[in-house]
Amino acid sequence: MNKLFPILFGVAIGSAATYFAMDAKQSATAQAPAEKIAAPKSASKFAGKSTSPSADAPAAEAPHQPGNSKFGGKGGFLPEEIEGVTPEQLNQCRVALFKTFQDEGVKAVRAKQAELRKEAEYASDDEKKTLRTQFEDTAAELRTATKTAMMAADADITNDVADKVLDAIEERMKQRAQQFKK
Repeated sequence: MNKLFPILFGVAIGSAATYFAMDAKQSATAQAPAEKIAAPKSASKFAGKSTSPSADAPAAEAPHQPGNSKFGGKGGFLPEEIEGVTPEQLNQCRVALFKTFQDEGVKAVRAKQAELRKEAEYASDDEKKTLRTQFEDTAAELRTATKTAMMAADADITNDVADKVLDAIEERMKQRAQQFKK
């Protein structure tokens, strides 16, 4: 019994030392990416300013791969190409769509939709049938508000281009909804 305590004590000390050594390695590797993120070189890229290549920067960035979106998995809700819309117009629409989230009219309609969803969550089947027209009306209101906000955000976006982009988004959402039903 007297020999068991020193062995257990040694094992406890060894495991504690291993724990602290592993913790030190993890915190050292966690600091390295944080230092890379804090680099100011990439900040001017998002502001639309050009950057001059430096010795420690990569020679060229990897080109954008279709289907690799940060915002929606496989391409997000906005397709990579829309028939009748140039790539420049599509990029303008992307930027304008992000700006629509700050528009007060769009926010109000989205809040109205959220209230309807809450109301429908605990509604009976008959009540849900009557709410359907309200959902359709708010969807139409949201499209109109989004279109107005897009065109206000960028004067180069025409009525026709906005309609094509919003139609493509609606079609994409319908496809995703059908995939989830399967």
